This record gives sequence, C-alpha cells and structure tokens, in this order.
Amino acid sequence: MAHVRQQIRQRIGAVLSSGVTLVSGRVYRSRVYPLDASKLPAITVLTGSETSNLMVMGSKTLDRTVSIFVDCYVSVKDTFDDDVDAIAVQVEEAIAGDFTVNGLAKTAILQSTEIDFSGEAETPIGVARLTYDVRYVTAIDNVETAN
Repeated sequence: MAHVRQQIRQRIGAVLSSGVTLVSGRVYRSRVYPLDASKLPAITVLTGSETSNLMVMGSKTLDRTVSIFVDCYVSVKDTFDDDVDAIAVQVEEAIAGDFTVNGLAKTAILQSTEIDFSGEAETPIGVARLTYDVRYVTAIDNVETAN
C-alpha cells in the first residue's frame, strides 16, 4: 500500500481524468512534467504542505490536512481567461462529486484559485492553480490506512 496522502493524490487525478473532458484525459500526477503546446490543455495534480495534530491528547490518531494543487494549463490566446475558467468549472464539479475522495478523506475544500500566465515556454502558457485543503485521519503507526 501507499501513504494515504499518495492515495488521495492518485484518486483526485483519476477523478479529474474522467471528469474534466476539456483536457481530453491529459491529467498528470507529477511534480515536474514538461508541457509543450501539443500537450495542452492539461492538468497536473501535486501535493503541497501538510499539517497534523493529535485528535485527542494522548491518542494515537492524527487529524491531517494536506494541500493538493490542481494546476490547469492552457495556451494563451484571446480566450485565456474563459478557457481556464471553463476547466476550473469541471475540476470543481468533479472534486465536489467525490467530496470525501472515495472515503480516504473527511473533506476536500477549495481554499484558493490563482490565475497567471508565463511567456517562458515555446508558446505562452496560462495556468490556474486551484488549491484544495484535504482533511484526513490516520493512526500514528498506520499511515497507509485512512480512519
């Protein structure tokens, strides 16, 4: 098995692969993935920071919150804002439809959306980063099973 955090990232990637039709299945679960114009539009699913606290003092159960970044990439053109917003609609609806991440989490809540673009690539690329706080629970000594 894998850490629950990895299972959550993989499940969100799978949900987006089937639920975000505007990217035609181009959903990557990787921290570094070269995206050229032929691979756009696309989504990457990344893990950010995580915090944890004991559920009850003296217990062996951790209440954890991990940040999951869903980055939506499009080619920059006149409709850039509309294109990233259309993909964001599908992302938000897909994740809301699996709010507990297939029972791995208690909640998956959208915390922020940042939209930007970069001219550093072969063609200008726009990106919308949707940051989700995903709350889940594990035992201290069993991080491969969600409670």
